[in-house]
Amino acid sequence: MRRHELPPHKTATYVLPDKKLVYVSVPKAACTSLKWLVADLQGESRARFYTTLSEETGRSMTVHRRSRWQHTPMLHQLDEDQLAEITPDNGWFVFGVVRHPASRFWSGWQSKMLLHEPRFVRRYPDAQWPRIPSTSSDVEEDFARFSEVLDSPEEQPILRDRHFMRQTDLLRLGTTPYDRIYQTSEMGQLLTDLAEHLRPLGVSELPEMPHSNETPLRPTRSVLSPAVLERINRYYADDMERFGFDPDNPSGMDQRESYPDSELVEISRLVERGERIGDLAKMATSARRERAKLAQRVKELEGAAPASAKAPVSVPATRTRRRVAGAARSLARRAVRRLSR
Repeated sequence: MRRHELPPHKTATYVLPDKKLVYVSVPKAACTSLKWLVADLQGESRARFYTTLSEETGRSMTVHRRSRWQHTPMLHQLDEDQLAEITPDNGWFVFGVVRHPASRFWSGWQSKMLLHEPRFVRRYPDAQWPRIPSTSSDVEEDFARFSEVLDSPEEQPILRDRHFMRQTDLLRLGTTPYDRIYQTSEMGQLLTDLAEHLRPLGVSELPEMPHSNETPLRPTRSVLSPAVLERINRYYADDMERFGFDPDNPSGMDQRESYPDSELVEISRLVERGERIGDLAKMATSARRERAKLAQRVKELEGAAPASAKAPVSVPATRTRRRVAGAARSLARRAVRRLSR
């Protein structure tokens, strides 16, 4: 592999050097489950992910915090000699996983927009945010309205987000050398191939791959109406053709005509949970910044130079200055400890 062949997003690449394995992730294509599988293979600390200060709305989602990975480098961090070693002739296996574009577009809209994910709310405040649905028609109408962004993609910043980018672009298909790109429907074959690849390298059994699904609603035919499907198929035509998807048969369809009230109520509950997590994340971030300021102030006070010897200072004045400085340091330390709790 050469540097000009690397995928465009460095944080999407996961290199397992001792296992001669490279995974390039695609959002909304089983990537949460696959990242946990890779993390467990590499002995990454789950506690380290769980304790990150972030806006993720569940523990499983913290695996997406690339900065928390300690033992799994990115392709872009390797030097030229290390990259050159990554070839099938040297026993390496490079893979990615893709999903039917219509199902992926729906999943991205549901998890990020319909559920009002805090990070997306902060990043795209002017986006067309859906209502909290009380009927299936609310869901159908708001998703159809969102799909209209595909009619004028050059004007839509949200389509430059990885959750809505074309998978051919995310994987740099045709440039990055893959052994195989799997569809999500082929996960069983992927696990079989991984086990066969890893067995000679000392991995007798794969870690259990957790199932992750933060979207409670599956798409119905009413949601993926002919007009909506036509937009999706046109915009993601390269994905459809190059990965062999049937434009008329998205995966994971719900055969019911409408969503029961219980599932719509669950949407409302998840939105409220996300909003509260967003509130707490803002408070924690603010507290962390304040703590850093106070810690810096403590250092400044502790490192302050003594009074100049040129100007005589009375003993009482010196004692008073010391008491004031000591009190300030004590106050700052107590504030730092309080913010650290």
